[in-house]
Amino acid sequence: MTTSDDNNKKGLSRRTMFGAAAVAAAAIPAFSAARAQPAGRGEGGPINSTSLGGGLPPQGGQGKIRVLFISAYHAFDRENLFRCLDRMGTEITWTHVEHPAAEHFFDPALAKDYDVFLNYDCFAGSKMETGADGRRTRVSPPPSKKLQADMKRLMTNGDKGFVFFHHSLASWVHSWPAGVNGSNAYVEMLGGAADWGTPLKNIRGKTYPPSGYRQGTEQRITVVDKAHPITQGLPEQFDLIDETYLCPMFEDSVHCLTRTNFIPTADKFAMSPNMSNVGAGHEPGSTMTSWVKTAENSPIVYIQHGHDNNSWSNPYFQKLLLNSIKWGASPESKTWAKANSKRIFV
Repeated sequence: MTTSDDNNKKGLSRRTMFGAAAVAAAAIPAFSAARAQPAGRGEGGPINSTSLGGGLPPQGGQGKIRVLFISAYHAFDRENLFRCLDRMGTEITWTHVEHPAAEHFFDPALAKDYDVFLNYDCFAGSKMETGADGRRTRVSPPPSKKLQADMKRLMTNGDKGFVFFHHSLASWVHSWPAGVNGSNAYVEMLGGAADWGTPLKNIRGKTYPPSGYRQGTEQRITVVDKAHPITQGLPEQFDLIDETYLCPMFEDSVHCLTRTNFIPTADKFAMSPNMSNVGAGHEPGSTMTSWVKTAENSPIVYIQHGHDNNSWSNPYFQKLLLNSIKWGASPESKTWAKANSKRIFV
């Protein structure tokens, strides 16, 4: 799961500088500063977009749908992904924030400024620590009590749409507390889990070996639900070159929209770059590449595609992502979610 360093050594373009500014604006000290504002901002009052001086500034687009784009940990080609979002600019206005600052925006008081949460975060909640032997390891402490409460409340409110794509399937997979079915509640919220370096434990009572990833995979994608709003405007089949995964996905808990003709079995992942044993010993995986589901009263979309510009520049991926955002923002998605409510969090 590596992205070429060349993609991250671009010059300080307007977009990369603005991205850095947006992250700085959302940094945790800003919230402390907000509490200390004089009368008019409300010292000791609730933290909201007004107390932050209007919230994060819009970063791109001029559309009516307000999107909070969340990333974490994993380096990516910002310039080209941001261009992909900019191509939706007549439909959406988007703002970028990174973890851990992003976690504050799951507080419904701050979330009110956004219609859709677009998640491209990977290993959210994890951090790197240096041991006594000097080795760096990734550890996954549990989410704070406040974040757990905020997430449950936001999902229960049911007034936001949530679109997750690509490596967001790897956030909070080791540390989020169990939900009502005894399995990791965040994993159940998304409908699957992945980690390409560490076994996944207690995923519905099972332990899975490290997940598989296979970059640059030629795939033919088939639309399996032609009537859903998210698949409108897509051909019955389209071709895509993208990274694909071998990991647990819960076919019984989601409504599938698209599938790939690539059958994910461990032998096809064994020679992936940089990890000679990636996916080793893993049972065959699902061919699903996008789905919808509910969590509490909220609509959830997951799209497995979206590793790099091979997909971001593909017009069919762009259509799939934009349709997902538009559906997540629609009253119809909220009505559907509430009619098909699914308890996740305890």
